[in-house]
Amino acid sequence: MIVFSLRVTTAPAKRHALVALIEPLLAPTRVEPGCESCRLYADTDDAGALTLVEEWSSQAALDRHLQSEVRKSLIATMELSAQAPVVRFDTIARREGLEVIADSLARRAALMR
Repeated sequence: MIVFSLRVTTAPAKRHALVALIEPLLAPTRVEPGCESCRLYADTDDAGALTLVEEWSSQAALDRHLQSEVRKSLIATMELSAQAPVVRFDTIARREGLEVIADSLARRAALMR
């Protein structure tokens, strides 16, 4: 799995312009083959910051997405950023859930005996 994230920051008063560029991309991206998730997050500590996070099943699926017209909107979004945008591509080899917490608590309990 590959996680693409883009964090952009602008003046709080201009955040609506960023949302106007990104929001129309969300629904179409979510239905692209290989897209596992596509979300836009607002930073509660920085009113001008937004983070787009997309999860892709493969590099090929991500490549198709980045070679599409969406690329123009992503570049326009980056150009609106008042600070250098933060772009990341993280490769996830394994994903786990609540069992990690349960295992950690079990190990702690074993150590306390």
